[in-house]
Amino acid sequence: MPHFRCPSCCCGLALVLHPPKGVVPLCSSCASPLERQPVVRPIPLLVLLTVGGVLVASSIPMLFTPDPAPRSRPEKLA
Repeated sequence: MPHFRCPSCCCGLALVLHPPKGVVPLCSSCASPLERQPVVRPIPLLVLLTVGGVLVASSIPMLFTPDPAPRSRPEKLA
């Protein structure tokens, strides 16, 4: 489902359900042609994948380090 936005007014994303083939949809408020807006923007997706990869990569060494031995407490004699 393609998303469109108006470049001249501030109406944000406009959702055109079934645009006809070869016809550019028009804005309902200013009648200017709408621009095609990608559903997934590439820059935020790249940032999300990079941050996720860094977090996963930084947690891998914690999986291979042994747990410290628990300290033994001296038992109290009754």
